[in-house]
Amino acid sequence: MRAGPNLLLLSFLVAANLTCSQNSEEYTEKTPNDKAVVWIDGPSGKLCTYSAGAGGLPVVFVHSLAGDWQQWLAQIHHVSESRQAIAFDMRGHGKSVCNPGLDYSVGAQASDLAAVVDYYGLEKLVLVGNSFGGSVCAAYASENPGKVAAILFVNPVGDQRKAPQEQVQQFMQMVTSDRYEDVMHDYWSQILRNSEEDVKTRVISSMEATQREAVVGAFESMRQFDIVSALAGFDGPMTSVITDLNDTPHSLHNVLTNLPFRRVPGTSHWLHMDQPDAFNEMLDAFLEKYEL
Repeated sequence: MRAGPNLLLLSFLVAANLTCSQNSEEYTEKTPNDKAVVWIDGPSGKLCTYSAGAGGLPVVFVHSLAGDWQQWLAQIHHVSESRQAIAFDMRGHGKSVCNPGLDYSVGAQASDLAAVVDYYGLEKLVLVGNSFGGSVCAAYASENPGKVAAILFVNPVGDQRKAPQEQVQQFMQMVTSDRYEDVMHDYWSQILRNSEEDVKTRVISSMEATQREAVVGAFESMRQFDIVSALAGFDGPMTSVITDLNDTPHSLHNVLTNLPFRRVPGTSHWLHMDQPDAFNEMLDAFLEKYEL
């Protein structure tokens, strides 16, 4: 068993206001401008947010399950040259609140996204969501269609209700067992197989720092989340950027047949970290195409 990461994480938890983070020295070292990191009040506690740049139609980045806002650093640097770029740690992730017993569902995470949007006073925005973050974007757009100008999905989770339920159930039994750490490491290693070592290290580190309850809660929620209905009332432009691994009958571009998609071969689930320059070009093209 890999007990080390969880023991290390527990040493940083404070009962009154828990955060799920790497040590502060490492965090500050990765932060381009520490003054742009702002803790705001979310529905269930403090949320760590980051903002850079100004002007233009803002872009808000939503990270993957067991990730953190810093996984978007290359995109934030790029986008903030011409407009405001905002990212945040979802509850149970990174530096944000992770008190025991919190709701870690797609809808709850979307309420945190709403708090970020409201704090920064955004009237209109573009959403970019990776994996589970794409589901959070869809849930937010469902409740706030007038605020969302467009959504760019990055390897989004599809309609998990259509996935082979026997396999889903087996996986849930494993992540709720005492094999959790081994299962997560094995699974993350599979979907990171095309990444360079530095990306693997960063992604695995974020996963190890994420509270187990947040991961299990998100997996449970994704089994029930109706992403098709959530997006039915959203009429803004959407595009999905996927890898070869994300092409199943229940993938988002296959259940939303009118969803344009682009495949990026030879990348991992975190393709924006694997090929940041190429992804930034795709993001620019998306924004330009729809005059955003």
